[in-house]
Amino acid sequence: MKRNTCSGCSLLCDDIIIKSDGIFIDEVIGACLKGKERFDQTTAKNRILNPMIRENGELKETTWEKALEKTIEIIKSSTNPLLYGFSNVNCEAQLKGMELAESIDGFIDSNASICQGKVLDIANETGITLTSITEIINKADLIISWGANAAESIPRLLNKTVFSRGKFRMTGREIKTLINIDPVKTASFNVMGVRDLALQIEPNKDLDLIRILMEECCTADSIPSKGVAGIDKSDLKRLLLHLTGAENGVIFVGQGLLKPKLEGTNIIKELLDLVQMINMKQERGRISLVLLGGHFNMAGFDQVALSTYGKNGSLQFKDNQLIETQDTIISKINSDDFDSSIIVGTDPISHLPFYLSKKLCTKPLIIIDNKTSATSQVADIVLPTAITGIEVGGLTYRLDQVPVELNKIINPPNKIPSDEELLTQIIEKLNSK
Repeated sequence: MKRNTCSGCSLLCDDIIIKSDGIFIDEVIGACLKGKERFDQTTAKNRILNPMIRENGELKETTWEKALEKTIEIIKSSTNPLLYGFSNVNCEAQLKGMELAESIDGFIDSNASICQGKVLDIANETGITLTSITEIINKADLIISWGANAAESIPRLLNKTVFSRGKFRMTGREIKTLINIDPVKTASFNVMGVRDLALQIEPNKDLDLIRILMEECCTADSIPSKGVAGIDKSDLKRLLLHLTGAENGVIFVGQGLLKPKLEGTNIIKELLDLVQMINMKQERGRISLVLLGGHFNMAGFDQVALSTYGKNGSLQFKDNQLIETQDTIISKINSDDFDSSIIVGTDPISHLPFYLSKKLCTKPLIIIDNKTSATSQVADIVLPTAITGIEVGGLTYRLDQVPVELNKIINPPNKIPSDEELLTQIIEKLNSK
């Protein structure tokens, strides 16, 4: 049986067996609950099969010709459009989105800008040590999950990295140490073994822990004299010894570390500085980072933007040229610095704070997605697309920045176009009018 890659999350597991007659998916073997949900989306009740436009305050199904005509009308009447999302589409569609933003002098950003993209922004100044899932499986002896609930957000991550046997870690779980650092006792704490370390720190004390680790790393054979952030002296000593003694350690950076920074502080910058300091002092090993983005191609947007425009996100165009800006999707919406929005493959109405969602609803909104959501319910135009990784293939990037090619498994219903095809149509229609 042929194995397929699952686009249920950013881990992009490539060992999923799909039984299909080419029209429907009959059985999915080896996928987690998130992966199963992704494949079930092909026949889900909330699947969008036809374009819709809002008439007299109500969304009504319409023809593709009329929907695209209305889309072009909104875009042409806009002088400051906002494009957002693009983390649940392939890299080809992301590139088309950037081309569209450039042609209409828009601002384009992805979900990464409020998630793992923050780390890359800071890494431009400090540098960053990354690693791959394959290296973790084969070489890692220390795995730290910091501010992340991997057991539920990326269900098979710990199974692949902690419990698997690698080329240089033949004993697998027996030689790998797992450390969980989180103020909440999540499901990830339930996989802890005898040699592992569960650190339930006090809320908003991550920075205190990072700073004490940096202070103690600077002194040879130093042991913290007292606990910090709710961690006692004994556990703090074990954490420090693991960090400085690991042959190949990795820190999974979760959303919990990406909280708004306190005035005059930056948790991510200080964490990157700590990793660099440890690696400089390490005689036989190193510590690396893996950014736990949730959406399956969140890393892809950063890669495409960097390779095309030299910047990993928050791209602002003027006179069809990229210009410097300090804006993000949050600042653009908060300051009402837009007059229309094109949302692709995401649901900002649900994800963003109410005061931002309310502002987004006040301007013309076009959504391109395969399922209904809070955003599609308030949109002026709804354009359905094929499901990437099932009904259309394409290039994506795994959470460890490794490129992965997705394959098409079945045909989309109603001849629904892919995200790339739809964005290409929009660009062509804009250029022809």
